[in-house]
Amino acid sequence: MTRQMTALPAGPVLLRHVLGRLPLAAGRYGVASYLEPVPFADFERYADLGIVTGIYLITDIDRRVRWLGQASRDDDLVSRLADHWQDPAKRAVFTAVRVLHLRDHTPVAAVNAIEGKCADWLDLRSTMRPARVWPQATDWLTLVA
Repeated sequence: MTRQMTALPAGPVLLRHVLGRLPLAAGRYGVASYLEPVPFADFERYADLGIVTGIYLITDIDRRVRWLGQASRDDDLVSRLADHWQDPAKRAVFTAVRVLHLRDHTPVAAVNAIEGKCADWLDLRSTMRPARVWPQATDWLTLVA
């Protein structure tokens, strides 16, 4: 029996020790970490926090990673999550969201490297490829130190 590739592959189960490490990826650009799961349907509660730039992690009901992404100056966090909410396939499997709040105007190269480092620590490159691709974290330490 061959396994079908879905548009929304399930990644690894989110483990507490890996989740706790993610704020380190933000380096000097980190403002706050919201690691307690917020129900995906309630993502608008982040609006009160005014997060423009950040990295977000979305899991399913089984705590498997379903999405790792970034919000930037062009579309703040709530707008970015609202885009995902519009997709019925995502709405059906996305259960919880967690956020790393980054400083506004964090350079794009640093945001990309932070997202890439999170993907590395979560082991997403080997578990969710080829369906999903993340930025490289090659210069991560230089960019965030």
